[in-house]
Amino acid sequence: MLCLHALFFVNLRERILRGYPDFTVFYTAGTILREGMRHQLYDPHIQYQVQQVFTGGLTESRRGPLPYIHPPLEAVVFLPLTLLPYRQAFVAWDLVNMIGLFGVALTLRRHLHVLRAIPPWEFVLGFLAFFPVFLCLLQGQDSILLVLLCTLGFSALKRESDFLAGGWFGLALFKFQFIIPMILLIGFWKRRRAAWGFAVVAAVWALLSLGLVGWQGMLAYPKYVLQIARAPALGGVPPELMPNLRGLIEGWSFNSVPGNPVSTVLAGLVLLLSALLLGFAAIKGRLASRDHLEVGFSLAVVVAVLTSWHTNAHDLCLLLLPLVLLTDYGWTTLDKLPGRKAGLLIPSLPLLISPLWIVLWLENSNINLMAIPLLWSVWQISKEATRAGSVLGAASDGLTPERSAAG
Repeated sequence: MLCLHALFFVNLRERILRGYPDFTVFYTAGTILREGMRHQLYDPHIQYQVQQVFTGGLTESRRGPLPYIHPPLEAVVFLPLTLLPYRQAFVAWDLVNMIGLFGVALTLRRHLHVLRAIPPWEFVLGFLAFFPVFLCLLQGQDSILLVLLCTLGFSALKRESDFLAGGWFGLALFKFQFIIPMILLIGFWKRRRAAWGFAVVAAVWALLSLGLVGWQGMLAYPKYVLQIARAPALGGVPPELMPNLRGLIEGWSFNSVPGNPVSTVLAGLVLLLSALLLGFAAIKGRLASRDHLEVGFSLAVVVAVLTSWHTNAHDLCLLLLPLVLLTDYGWTTLDKLPGRKAGLLIPSLPLLISPLWIVLWLENSNINLMAIPLLWSVWQISKEATRAGSVLGAASDGLTPERSAAG
């Protein structure tokens, strides 16, 4: 898989250097801040003008900007990179992402058992063989930064430093569509100090963003994001390319006709099913969320990916966490239970096959089908969470698992 990704990257290197990747939006946002136009961060005309300076060769293929739709404060992260020309800035950002992958490996290894024997550089090679990670590097996206912050949050939860964990999750609010479902589940699982830590950092985020773009920019941001998200022609991602519940339900040709009344019904169905899935995960993960945090946290991550309204393929970098944590859990806690171990890990196999991703991406434009193994994975993780919680409950009552089953 790694060699396939390397070949893919080499073949697309010219398009990357000409400004086609998503990194263009981050470079644009940083440039707007550097040129003192922070109050116009979400002005499409300003974005387009700035992009034409460093992607002049794309004027024929683009009639508008590749829009920056992330929260205002994230643009500050990319401000230093605008001191470099676009090509060098892209390379520098991918190097930062590589460092982030090493950070994920080093942090996770502290909480592993069997997999701790694997050196960090081999972890990183394994990460690079995962298609969403490769796509993140190909696009110059920020999903690896999200994974690093969530890894630090998990590590803090594991050490019972809940307030600090909430702070790490709060720093990841540039991907709020994933973080908010995760923090809701964590708070429901009696980790309220994590929710408080998150709330404090979120408040700081809001104040700094307000100071950056002003009241007018903050009030216009939600409408701007929704407008882009609903219009692929303006740079939004069509549902068929979203590996989540929304993509699985809305991402089909019968729903592509403008003004189709079915769209409203389907959007309501997505919201309903997302709420039900969150409620299901909240109940199933509660028993195992403390003593088997790796199971509960993995459930929270997969459910957050599925219930997010806007999920890109590169956002599935987040699945590195459940992939590693559940594999280690399977080879330790479930070492003598091969049936349960197989049931827990097999749903992840389709996600690891890069040719399948490439076919769904380039040939069929149906990455939304990847939501199916994710739903299967939620079911299997929830079953394991229930079993782990039942054993813990029996132990707390002074019963062995056998006596509990007999009862």
